[in-house]
Amino acid sequence: MMPINSKKKGNLWENKFANWLRDNGIKAWKDGASGGGSREKADVGNNLNLHFEVKAVKKINILRVWEKACHECTKTHNQPVIAVHFDGMPDNEWLMVIHSEHFLDLLVKEGVENDYVDPKLKWKVNNLKQAAHDVIKLLP
Repeated sequence: MMPINSKKKGNLWENKFANWLRDNGIKAWKDGASGGGSREKADVGNNLNLHFEVKAVKKINILRVWEKACHECTKTHNQPVIAVHFDGMPDNEWLMVIHSEHFLDLLVKEGVENDYVDPKLKWKVNNLKQAAHDVIKLLP
């Protein structure tokens, strides 16, 4: 089998990622001018205000790719997202890299319940309950 050149491989996986988004109900398209003079410069355009950089690789310098995506986002003011497909992964699986603030925004927007209780606070409340219970027992 003849090896595929990097440009063709990039286009192939950018199309696969756009298709994957569409299959999951998200309006997305392969930006034909990605990396060129387009307004977006993203690999995959979308209606989510996200800047997708798509990489299909064996290994990756994630920090370098992240810095590039952040730089390109300064023009569009979109949130950067890196979609990584490692060699050997099923075609419909992606490792998504997003900024921690964007991650928290997504959790809050989705209403993810945060039922975390500080263990020290939990211990103090349990002690207070036990003390109240002991006092109630002593009342006439």
